[in-house]
Amino acid sequence: MSASLNPESLLPLIQEAVPEPAFRAFSEQLERCRPAWTLAQFLNTFSAAARTLGRYPLRTEHTSVSAGTGDVPLAGLTSDCAARMWLLTALAASVPSELATVLEATYDEGDGLERIAVIRSLALLPFPERFVELARDAGRSNEVSLFGALACNNPYPARFYSELAWNQLHMKAVFLDLPLAQLAGARERDNAELSRMALQYIEQQESAGRRFPPELFLPMAAFPPPGAVAKLLGYLTHAVPELRLGAARALERIRQPRTATFLEERLAVEPDTQVRSTLERSIAALTPPP
Repeated sequence: MSASLNPESLLPLIQEAVPEPAFRAFSEQLERCRPAWTLAQFLNTFSAAARTLGRYPLRTEHTSVSAGTGDVPLAGLTSDCAARMWLLTALAASVPSELATVLEATYDEGDGLERIAVIRSLALLPFPERFVELARDAGRSNEVSLFGALACNNPYPARFYSELAWNQLHMKAVFLDLPLAQLAGARERDNAELSRMALQYIEQQESAGRRFPPELFLPMAAFPPPGAVAKLLGYLTHAVPELRLGAARALERIRQPRTATFLEERLAVEPDTQVRSTLERSIAALTPPP
């Protein structure tokens, strides 16, 4: 079961995860920062978060933080990253006029972990659309962890990127073998050009005898280019269950009546329960009511 919290609720989650002396030290640092929030004090506290609190995992697998633009998943969050995210939201609430300057400083001067915290915070901040160029900079990074913080479990790109920028980010996630299921808001941003790019990439991988993520079938199915449906029907008989499941889910999305006979024939011999369930839903959706 998922839960949605406000940004202030990050502090209790941090307190629950770290040793009591560590949280007490962090609280003392906060008292020295507030209410003035000078740039130097803020940067010191922001930078010191990992040393002060450590990198303990938070119990946030099914938790998100509510923002003005929607919920921000907290999956995989550690105590240092959560503290830095909280610091940025607290600064935004207390001294909003300083936020842009501080955010750029924490990103430009920070190490990899500090930059990750900045990127994971973007959707929580007021008027987040003004930080698109900062996000795009992270998207150009060759550091997989930084790019992953932008692409995975982060709703910011889907909400604020142009179509071109979104397509570039989506395909770079494919190239880096990141879990496409974690691209927040991906289905809402699917578009005809991305469908074409997905099919082209799949065909390139096939020609080279290389693998591709079965999840890539879904954006391809949003606006199926010529040949896409036939390719998906072909993959329904593939030896790898994950590829059959990916193809079945994509065909479920397309819902073309002419595929019904093929789906029924495959269902009669399909051994995998997940694939069978998906085929059954597709067939039911294509069956006219009595």
